[in-house]
Amino acid sequence: MREAAQWRKLQGISVEGDEELLAADIGGGKAARKREEWMTKLPPERKHGMSAMQSTRFSRSTRQGRGDTSGWTDAPSERARKAKMDYLQAYNVAASLASNEEERRKRSLDAELLDSYNKEKRSKSLLQKHQEEIRASRLKRKSKQHVEKEEDWVGKHPWKPWDREKDLAGGRQSVILDSENMTQGLTSRFSRGSYQRNFL
Repeated sequence: MREAAQWRKLQGISVEGDEELLAADIGGGKAARKREEWMTKLPPERKHGMSAMQSTRFSRSTRQGRGDTSGWTDAPSERARKAKMDYLQAYNVAASLASNEEERRKRSLDAELLDSYNKEKRSKSLLQKHQEEIRASRLKRKSKQHVEKEEDWVGKHPWKPWDREKDLAGGRQSVILDSENMTQGLTSRFSRGSYQRNFL
């Protein structure tokens, strides 16, 4: 409206209400409007240091998206509603953490009271008694076996000393190199029979 009044004044045309609009502009009745932050700032992809040219290749690095851009398009009432919702969510989280802490304290106190009562007043269960008996019997067996092993070891060694003649002679047979015995053994095994067989 103000721009239209200025244009009409330059053209020499006067309309009712133009003087009031122009007087408010000259007197500074209204402060100069400032642009909102999203209008003056560049998006993250266009910030300083980023290349201005569009690439025709595939990106070699992972590119992050803009994230939540609803701040650019939200109306003031939407922003106020979102701020209120964020505040309520933060309040609910803080309240739930405080109540959880109190519940934990109560549970730990109850558990400590039960444990102390059980230790003082109640006797051991049959399972606990049985497990203790098994442990005791195992300890007795181990101590007996340990004593027996020590007695066997004293003065007696589980190995024999090395003797070349005895250890290398085991499993060997004495071989006599006699030519007559060798020919008899060969003739009996590899000799021809009394008749000759012909195979085709």
